[in-house]
Amino acid sequence: MGSSKTAVDAQSAGGIDVKDALLVGVIVFVCSIFGIYTAPPGVLAAFWPTNAVLVGLLLRRRHPPGLAHWLAAATGYMVADLVMAHGWPKSAMLTCTNLMGVVTCYLLLSRMSDDYRALRHPRSMLRFVLVVASGGAAAGICGIFIHPVLFGGTPAYGFAFWFTTELVNYIAILPVMLTMPDLSRRLAGHKRRSDWPEWRIEQVAPLAAFAGSLWLGTQLGGPGVIPYPIPAMLWCALTYSLFATAGITLFFSMWTLLAISSGTLVIGANFDSQQAIMSLRVGVTLTALAPLTVASVMVARNELLSRLKHAASHDPMTHVLNRGGFMTHAEELLATPAVVRRPLAVLMMDIDFFKKVNDTHGHAAGDAVLVSFAQLAEGCLRGGDLLGRLGGEEFAVLLPGCSVDDARAIAQRICDAFAAHPVTVGDGATLQSTVSIGVGCWTHPGTSVEAMLSAADAALYAAKRSGRNRVVLGDTRKPATAT
Repeated sequence: MGSSKTAVDAQSAGGIDVKDALLVGVIVFVCSIFGIYTAPPGVLAAFWPTNAVLVGLLLRRRHPPGLAHWLAAATGYMVADLVMAHGWPKSAMLTCTNLMGVVTCYLLLSRMSDDYRALRHPRSMLRFVLVVASGGAAAGICGIFIHPVLFGGTPAYGFAFWFTTELVNYIAILPVMLTMPDLSRRLAGHKRRSDWPEWRIEQVAPLAAFAGSLWLGTQLGGPGVIPYPIPAMLWCALTYSLFATAGITLFFSMWTLLAISSGTLVIGANFDSQQAIMSLRVGVTLTALAPLTVASVMVARNELLSRLKHAASHDPMTHVLNRGGFMTHAEELLATPAVVRRPLAVLMMDIDFFKKVNDTHGHAAGDAVLVSFAQLAEGCLRGGDLLGRLGGEEFAVLLPGCSVDDARAIAQRICDAFAAHPVTVGDGATLQSTVSIGVGCWTHPGTSVEAMLSAADAALYAAKRSGRNRVVLGDTRKPATAT
């Protein structure tokens, strides 16, 4: 039975792998057709997105690509060339050259850590440029041999053309592929309209400045208009996500090159040679590296600050809020107008006979009990409830918008679940622990967090005096005052 199930799973995985490979081949074909159609007559495509898109697709997969994926990609290249009547020899040479750069970039990027590959490390852009330059050089080496045969010119020109073309396309497109968020997760996290972030004027302003700088360049003209958008792009890098910044830099590169070629952007220079055109394209694309680098550094900085803030406000063992973090989050929550107008409750929870657990089974067992309780209690709470470890074996919960009956039901659920949950303390041994809980409820605004905790703490001690492993509701007839 087990072997047949394994065979079925393998067959199913194989079917999925084939479908995935076919999808890669189709995307390569579509991108190649686009590049071929946009190429000037008789020369190679100036904008060739296929290679960068293919590298990004292969890197974003959960598992390394198999032989089927590489064969499908090669087929996509070949079919696109044959559809355009390039002939078998020419199609084969172009496909080999394209794949040479793709394989080089993929192998180098796949060996990087996730932070470097997703451009989330302060030095990731330096490595990224070195990688794409290596991919461009690999294609350029092939160009030394095939370019004079297919298009004429010297081997040196063949290397320069392939190298610069690949470099420009990789720098422009690959950051978008590498930083693209998981859209399915993003959409799942924003099921309701209220879940989507609201746009404020300070968030729209950098994008408006970027658009204005592009328009200003078309009005003024001259050789200095190309870097006009750079300050606005740096502002965008400081404001938006890394993916958004990558998209903005891609748009800048494409728009600038197209605007110059169409005469919309007049810079007062002649581009009557391929060398001049290549120089312009490389210059524009390298200019876009500045905001990408700033955005990459900002992501690394923000993640470091987030980790430091989390470490300062959370208990390192149970990973719930510590006392300072709980008090800060509770005060912020109570200052929210929607919370002020609704009833709320506080639970004070203390694990029974915790000192005896440490003395009998050791501190490692006590730590296991604390971790197990924190995980279990968190699973019994609602979204938006605050759980914190105030110290030792004492925990607190703030329940906004919670009636007396609901608060008592939540507390009893935690109490019953923990009493029925055996805790593994090492060497396969288990022990049973219980918790005593005091509940305080308020329907009036203005009560401080300290006063709530004090009232719930009084109910907690009443629960301990009553025999432990129980829930006791505090006095809800009058407001509690801090002493």
